[in-house]
Amino acid sequence: MPRRLAYWLLLASFSANFASCSLLPTTDHSEAIVNLPLAQPRGPSRRVVQQIKAIWQGHEEILMCVLELDNQHIAMAGLSTDGVGLFNLHYDGKTVKLDKSPLLPESVSPELVIKDLQLVYWPLAELQKILPKHWRLVEAGNHRQLYFDNELAVDVAYLQPDALWPKTISLNNHRFHYQLHIKTISYESLPE
Repeated sequence: MPRRLAYWLLLASFSANFASCSLLPTTDHSEAIVNLPLAQPRGPSRRVVQQIKAIWQGHEEILMCVLELDNQHIAMAGLSTDGVGLFNLHYDGKTVKLDKSPLLPESVSPELVIKDLQLVYWPLAELQKILPKHWRLVEAGNHRQLYFDNELAVDVAYLQPDALWPKTISLNNHRFHYQLHIKTISYESLPE
């Protein structure tokens, strides 16, 4: 079970999707996804617990994540459903640091986990400002769509929208053929 969860983490992140040569196609498009810039951390201060179900190539895994976010940093801890700690990462707006279990492959990149998080939750205008040439991010209704050269790369559906923090989200990565179903278990404002 932990080995399969590690494999899920290898595939589940937006953009780079932790692209290893043997699992995913390596193209100029996948390289472009890997090189998308990170946005700055943003407030308000909060702690969020989420259940993330990943579906890819006939596989399905569930991961629990605890996020702490504010204007200074993003901190994320990933746990298996058995409570086994898989990783802790921290992003201060400049540097991403990762402490991970030996169960996770060496190729797991913390920047890519943060890119998924930001694609789903950061304000549209903030992300649009940092997108490189050939990339376009749009929102229509309860969907956010990321395009590369007018080809849909990622579709985010806000199934239970909320102005503060969307509660239920489905992310479909068309480029790497995986889905994430994200359910917020708890949302807590923290003192600044």
